Amino acid sequence: MGLFDRLMQPQAAPRRNLMDTQMVRRPSESYLRQDYPMVYGALGGLFGTAPDEMAGSVLDPNTAAVRRGAEYGFPVGTALNVLPAAAPVARGAAATARFVAPKAGQLAEGYMQRMGMMPGIVPAEGGGALYSAITEQKILAAQNKIEKNPDYLKLSRKEKAQALDSVRAKFENTGIKRGKASLMDALNGEEDIADSILTNNAFKITGVIPKSTVDEALATRANMRAQPATTPGAGASEKEWADWGKTYGVNMSLTEPKSLGITDLTSKREVRIPGGLEGTFTIPDMFWMKANNIDPASMPKEVHDALMQKLIRTHKVETPDQVDVFNRLNFALLSPNAPLTPNEFLAQRMRLNSMDELQALAGRVGEEGLSKTAQEQTGVQAAARGGMGVLGTADLSNQAMLAKLILQKPEMFQMAPGETMRDVTIRVMNQVPGLGPKTASLGTPWLNLEKANTSAVDLHMIRHSYERMLDDPLVGDAFKQRMAGKLGVEPTTKAILSVPESLREDAAIDVIGGSSLAKNYRTKAGELNAVPDVATPDKLAYEPQKIIDFNPFYKRVVDYVDESRGLNPELELFPEQWRKWDIYRQRLEPHEFAHPDFRSLPRQSWTEMRDALTAHKEAGYTQSDNPVMATSDWRKLYYGKVDPTLLPGVAGAAGAAGMGIDYYRRQQPADILTNELDYPSNPMYTDPLGYSIR
Repeated sequence: MGLFDRLMQPQAAPRRNLMDTQMVRRPSESYLRQDYPMVYGALGGLFGTAPDEMAGSVLDPNTAAVRRGAEYGFPVGTALNVLPAAAPVARGAAATARFVAPKAGQLAEGYMQRMGMMPGIVPAEGGGALYSAITEQKILAAQNKIEKNPDYLKLSRKEKAQALDSVRAKFENTGIKRGKASLMDALNGEEDIADSILTNNAFKITGVIPKSTVDEALATRANMRAQPATTPGAGASEKEWADWGKTYGVNMSLTEPKSLGITDLTSKREVRIPGGLEGTFTIPDMFWMKANNIDPASMPKEVHDALMQKLIRTHKVETPDQVDVFNRLNFALLSPNAPLTPNEFLAQRMRLNSMDELQALAGRVGEEGLSKTAQEQTGVQAAARGGMGVLGTADLSNQAMLAKLILQKPEMFQMAPGETMRDVTIRVMNQVPGLGPKTASLGTPWLNLEKANTSAVDLHMIRHSYERMLDDPLVGDAFKQRMAGKLGVEPTTKAILSVPESLREDAAIDVIGGSSLAKNYRTKAGELNAVPDVATPDKLAYEPQKIIDFNPFYKRVVDYVDESRGLNPELELFPEQWRKWDIYRQRLEPHEFAHPDFRSLPRQSWTEMRDALTAHKEAGYTQSDNPVMATSDWRKLYYGKVDPTLLPGVAGAAGAAGMGIDYYRRQQPADILTNELDYPSNPMYTDPLGYSIR
């Protein structure tokens, strides 16, 4: 029986000091302490004996070696809190990594595997067990040093774990030097992945990127690229695209652009609109406008209003069903901290086409890890993980609950007689996880743009409104008090405006957009707590613990937008705000993602969509405050750069319709409309002010 066999046997009384193991002989019958003093000391240290507690005469030449061995083993044993019985430690190492001390757990698993105490032994090179102990000690010391680095302390929890992994990769020679050139070589030229990895602050500290990070990103990217093309590509002629559209019953032809008799001074060119201001736009028309954009401030308000009316007519769904409701609200659900262009690509990637898909998604309510699964299977996550890089901070698992609620209580998302879209918004923001006051106000207007009398208050609106609010007769005094408290100045307009603009704006964004009003849905006596009629139990799918409403400053900004429509407004509140957003952005944003015809078209493959996103980036659509005046090929903005020679491999209609949605599928409940699933007990969300329209 070997030493480890004896150590793993149950012992009558656990002992801290293992010096009495001197009588345990190796198969050669030599004494461990006598023949292998450093190994003996390392094992004693590993199992809890401090170096200065290692017994031995000062005259014994082995004593110094024993204590040196303990100096290697004791820190590792301390980190692992090793007990005399090694089997429980082996079973608990992984759990330690997950729940107690990630670094210690990794050391435990790596060390014990090399020492033969866990399955999957890989003999250590260059010195066996002692070499492994020394390596682990060096890694531990380096990780301890990193943990004291001020830059490390600024990292998120996830980034801290990555930094420690980076340290291990450096010592184990399983890393890649942090640098664009070395990364590009390792990534086979996938530049967006390299750029994304280089932004990771965890790897900046060590200068090393674990090879596993690169391998995982490449594996995900290869899986995404394997999806077949579903469109002919940007190289196809407009006639080929028109013919392709006919196979799906969609008009995919470009309407002849007409001059409006206006010159745009920003772009230095004539303002032209496909088909003029009459009728509706085709999908190619909308992409043509983006590829030949103009500054909308060049148009008189009545002309701009007429353009908005055409956009409203275009986006109208004559007979919307539950899938249409999901797709419109899903755009807002996915919007937190996603700028407009990535948000629209995200919504397109996760668009539903059929009731079967909606039911399949609803059947996944409560599925563990659904958000991460959806990210990985659709490829929307950060490029550093092999994705498209369009996901903000939205929790994708909330999509399943949205689908569930739409199926179970469809009338909750519709205006009842005497109601307005604001009433629908109150219900949605108190029922759907992820759709708080701001995001719900962004989503519900798309259900009916003609009657959209509510709107989201975003960064643009706050920046253009907060100075006026300081002297507002209704909320000015309260607003000054809140702003002064944030800025540490007197509650006067002069004092607040004396603060640097960036600080003022941050404070205003926090006060106006960072909080909501909330109260218990029922009183302690069980009565409804002055709940508005539009949110009584019979009009909801479930009773929330709290009922939330907009704060008074938020409502006041909405009033300001409402005023800008004039006495005889041509547009409802949301379209008016859309019009103003475009003026602030200095470009038209037709929001082509919401065109009803997309429902009939196949989903693009990951590569097609990613190439289209690249075309948008090159045109300037992902840059803030960029008027995007350079012209580009409208087909590239939609179809990317797919080579037309790929046309023979285009997926058929049936296969294309299912493209990119399999990640939502699993075995459904027998009846999704009646199965009992838990609803959130308190859907209160104070989402960061980051929805898509900037």
